[in-house]
Amino acid sequence: MQDTSISEIWALEEAYWRYVQQGDVEGYLSLWHEDFIGWPCAADSLHPVRKDAAGAWIRSIRDQRLRLSAALHREGTQDFGGVVVVHYSTPVITEYPDGRITGNDQLYKFTHTWMKVGPAWQIIGGMCAPLGTT
Repeated sequence: MQDTSISEIWALEEAYWRYVQQGDVEGYLSLWHEDFIGWPCAADSLHPVRKDAAGAWIRSIRDQRLRLSAALHREGTQDFGGVVVVHYSTPVITEYPDGRITGNDQLYKFTHTWMKVGPAWQIIGGMCAPLGTT
């Protein structure tokens, strides 16, 4: 069971980034539990946020017509039976409509805590922060 849960979670993490890249707010938010709390990457986020604020990042990507790419490097996973914690790092490359590209020299570290809710997995907690330069 553990290997199956871990495989499912990594597939959902890949879906998370597809939703980000597509600017798909609805798909992105479908991954989040209603009671989610977590600390986003945004430098202006001085405090953790709830689910309602988590979609703002995706709306901004969509509205500004940004193109993002990420390459997940799995750092660790633990299945606690109904709860799975994943850790990974990735660059977050942003291409702007004017052709400018940023993020090539910055890695971010992510932690997501997923909980089985009925038949689905949802993110109940998370944190993101700069990891260092590449």
